[in-house]
Amino acid sequence: MFHRYQVDAAAKLLGGLYYTYAVRGDGQEITAMIPPQEQRQAFDALLATLKPAALALPDTILKLIPPRAYGYSRNRETFNIRTGLTVDPLAIAETTANLTVSLILHRERAARLVEYHARNGKFPGLTEVTDKLITSTWKSAHGSGYHAEIRRVVDNVVLHNLMSLSANEEAATQVRAIASLRLDELKTWLRKRVKKTKDESQRAHYYFAIAQISRFQEDPERMHLTKPVEPPAGPPIGIENFAIFGVKCGLE
Repeated sequence: MFHRYQVDAAAKLLGGLYYTYAVRGDGQEITAMIPPQEQRQAFDALLATLKPAALALPDTILKLIPPRAYGYSRNRETFNIRTGLTVDPLAIAETTANLTVSLILHRERAARLVEYHARNGKFPGLTEVTDKLITSTWKSAHGSGYHAEIRRVVDNVVLHNLMSLSANEEAATQVRAIASLRLDELKTWLRKRVKKTKDESQRAHYYFAIAQISRFQEDPERMHLTKPVEPPAGPPIGIENFAIFGVKCGLE
């Protein structure tokens, strides 16, 4: 999870804005949209964090992690898991992938992508971002084994976030419209793929996604796709110490 803060920083470039609290007559540029090339480079860097090579814990590491000893309960500093006592590399990959995807598909960022692209077609829009996100996850070659399971985990994280964005009543209408369209297009693609795929695990993956999208389209409140697990404690670091410092210094 060492890269979680760099992911946050890179995501701010996508649909980002340079701004200055200028005063009248000082000659400063007040606002400037981050150049399209920088936004796309940041997006590519974010997509790289979703690849199995970045998410898979090697077997040599997994063999070194036993169940927690009696009396040592799980806490906010440990990964949430679904395997009971044993380390859960797929849940860890899911947690990490969701940090990236939830930032890419944040409703406010999505609204800026729509706006900036409308103002200048050279800038990446939400349509481009969602298309590339789906292409690099769901529509990529999944292979087999451990890395294939990680890819399926990432796919479901993307699907969950697209559904959440589409159903978010606080999101801009066009944002929800684009997310809804992408879901329907994905369902159409999945229906074609499920008939051609011979791998049973991949077929089950596609079948379940089709069922979930259909159920969501009928009634968004019945979105029963498994919610990504919550990550260990992250920002802000040392908030308790800051609060004490603030009181002592008269900041509160």
